[in-house]
Amino acid sequence: MNKKLYLSFLWHMHQPYYKDDLTNKTLMPWVFLHATKDYYDIPWYLEKFPNIKATFNLVPSLMAQIEEYINGTANDKFMEILKKEVSLLNAEERLFLEEYLFLPNEQNMIKPLSRYNEFLVKFKAEGNSINSFSNEELVELEVLFLLTWCGNFIRENNNIVKNLLNQKRGFNQEQKLQLVATMFDFLKEVIPYYKKLCDSGQIAISTTPFYHPILPLLLDRQSAVEAKPHVVLPHSQEANFKDFASMQVKNAVEYYKKQFDTNVNGFWPSEGSVSVKTISLLAENGVKWACSDEEIIFKTLHNGNKELIYKPYSLITKNGKVNLFFRDKYLSDLIGFEYSKKGAREAAHDFISHLKSIYFNSSESVIVPVILDGENAWEFYPNNAKEFFEELYKQLDSQAWLETILFDDVPNIEDLEEVEIETLASGSWINGNFDIWIGSNEKNRAWELLDMTKATFDNEKENLSDDVLKKVEKEFLIALGSDWFWWYGDDHYTELNHQFDEQFRAHLKNIYELMEKNVPTEIFTPIVKKDNKKRVHIPPRDFIYPVVDGNNSNFFEWLNSGEIDIKKEFSTMDSSASIVDYLYYGKDKDCNLYLYLKGEKIKYLKDEELQLKINIDDKIFIFDLKEKIESLVQNGTYFDLALDEGIELKVYDQKKEKVNFMFEIFQDNRKIQRYPLYDETVLDFENLFLKNWYI
Repeated sequence: MNKKLYLSFLWHMHQPYYKDDLTNKTLMPWVFLHATKDYYDIPWYLEKFPNIKATFNLVPSLMAQIEEYINGTANDKFMEILKKEVSLLNAEERLFLEEYLFLPNEQNMIKPLSRYNEFLVKFKAEGNSINSFSNEELVELEVLFLLTWCGNFIRENNNIVKNLLNQKRGFNQEQKLQLVATMFDFLKEVIPYYKKLCDSGQIAISTTPFYHPILPLLLDRQSAVEAKPHVVLPHSQEANFKDFASMQVKNAVEYYKKQFDTNVNGFWPSEGSVSVKTISLLAENGVKWACSDEEIIFKTLHNGNKELIYKPYSLITKNGKVNLFFRDKYLSDLIGFEYSKKGAREAAHDFISHLKSIYFNSSESVIVPVILDGENAWEFYPNNAKEFFEELYKQLDSQAWLETILFDDVPNIEDLEEVEIETLASGSWINGNFDIWIGSNEKNRAWELLDMTKATFDNEKENLSDDVLKKVEKEFLIALGSDWFWWYGDDHYTELNHQFDEQFRAHLKNIYELMEKNVPTEIFTPIVKKDNKKRVHIPPRDFIYPVVDGNNSNFFEWLNSGEIDIKKEFSTMDSSASIVDYLYYGKDKDCNLYLYLKGEKIKYLKDEELQLKINIDDKIFIFDLKEKIESLVQNGTYFDLALDEGIELKVYDQKKEKVNFMFEIFQDNRKIQRYPLYDETVLDFENLFLKNWYI
């Protein structure tokens, strides 16, 4: 029997539930926007290659909101304001629009529309404000914002969108409303399209607990301790959320059956978060297979051998057997984080080369699970990743030794031998623990408010009518979603994190109001505060002359440098494993470039085998990091390098006013951080030199 490599893709399509049912308002527009850009395009790219198969994981909270947009009950706050005649907007509404209108990716969504880029330049020049925009300009800006959220399918197949793109500028209110109506109408096509592809056998559809909770934490908060023994748990007494965990799974299974008229086979547990109790709950609800991350099987088997992930596993629980698959983190992250910086052909070829390596190094047939976010990475690719997917699928289609399969198909493939495991480690796809959702002050505060609210509910629920009880339970299910916790703490950053905080606490407030109880003061107190003064990237203000010793030796040496808060550059992707938190940069009058990589974790890793790789204007330099000061030369470029509390670097003779830059950190030959995730950042000294010239 000839061996084969079976490749299984899973694209995870998810949005949290943004609607406040008590006010009947959808508070953030991301379901609508991603539906017109990503939810149709990604399977559409696949359909052009009938031999290529993939699983799409559709979260019920996403599908339910698409339904509400279609039936007219979404009442999206952003879209309602955007549809208004701009002359009628009040100051608060303009400010609300201002938070969104320039959020799209600058390189791949804004710059391709030349008029949009003109507005971005003006917006930045005005201190990130639209106050100076005329009414005519604001209408144009709104249309351009909507157009950049139109995916390739609608751009190529809808005349209204095509005509607006060809017009390029000078849009009016009537055209804006016409575009909004077109986009709303397009939503009706999304879910039926998945059903069509599923019926054809080219895709399978899996799902997730309804509102995307971290099930292990609901079933037993000690799962966090099992995953990471020194985690700091909330101070409050743990409330019992087991019933809500069961509801999340049961409701998802029932909703899937209603949408697709068949039983669901597979689950991607939210964030790949698993435990034995979680898998048992899935089995109780008829789930046949589930996926998690490679870290989980490594921890389960106490063995980090990469070959372990290329097998199908099964766990027999008290409720039945569930087949388990574990994602190849490296391959999945290549698509999610790396390939956006490469040309489509080069990226696809690189992916195939890694698969070939796995194939030739194995003595038998293997399954390679590649699982990642299906919506957020594509704005970092040119043209919404269309060329990348077409090239990837074309190259995959031509490999005789490779076959793409659905996870549903695995039990029927004779040359894939199932391995039964007796237990399963607790953890998620991020570092094999639950740190993103519990353990920091802000995250724990959210859990404490949940515990307090649940204790009140437990005392009152016997007095509630069936109708009120149902509404309260829904508010709890929503509040237990993972996304609110994702944005608490320093792991991830968005300019809208205060809105996520407000929504989380609003659901708790709703519970008290539904029970006709006074809302505790704690619920009204923000867990995070909006801070307009916080900036991700501060440009340099003057020349600098630091001493290269691995430390910020005195207050003044980096005072006028540029500063990038790397933690806040991350949005929906994970940054918790990073060791560099801040990048400082600047130049002296002799055009020497200085870099200072600062992070609390660096000092704890000084004795490890660390490597720094930097890319300056497409020239690559690699340094072994030792706790010393040294001078060296690579490829004709001279450097001073030092490691101590941070990593400090002097790069001699860098005359360019704009420098394209990225760095990667390796520990024991394993990449542990890259910045930026998707492309290069620009270190801009143009204004600095102009300032000096005028002086």
